[in-house]
Order: sequence, then C-alpha cells, then structure tokens
Amino acid sequence: MPREFDLGQAAKALGTGRTRLCRELKARKILDQFNLPNNQSDIDAGRFRVCLKSHHGNPQLNNGHGVTYAKTLVTEKGLRWLAGQLGVQIEEAA
Repeated sequence: MPREFDLGQAAKALGTGRTRLCRELKARKILDQFNLPNNQSDIDAGRFRVCLKSHHGNPQLNNGHGVTYAKTLVTEKGLRWLAGQLGVQIEEAA
C-alpha cells in the first residue's frame, strides 16, 4: 500500500513548513481555503486523498456528538508532483 502524508509531513519532506506550504498551494490554486484539493482531477490523478476524521475531545461541542471534518493526505505520487511544481528536491530521511 502506498504511503500517504499529512500536510505537515509533506511540508517537512519538501524542506518547508506546513503554513508556508499551504499558503503557496493556495496561491497556486492547488488547495482551497480549507486546505482541501481545489480540483477533483488532482484526487483522480492519485496525488491527494481526502479522508473524514472525527473529533470528540470536547463534550460541549455539538451537544457531545463531536465534529466531523475533512483532512487532506498527500500520496507519494503527489509528493513527487508537488516537488516538481515547487522546484524543490524531496529531502530524504537520515
């Protein structure tokens, strides 16, 4: 099974920070204002995957039912594609 990375892990592999990466991807219209892929074609191409997560940590939130939210994951293929788009090399782990 191919590996997937959250935006923080992808940013680290690309030699930057999560905030900087998200800002750049929003400026290039790759991500929307919620840090989700802006184009379905990027998901169809296997660059990103969006999964639903739940947060139940605060019992007062939504009458104790928690919140469901979407999280963007970058695939290995997507990480290589982003490196090409940004003109950077992927940093290998030591």
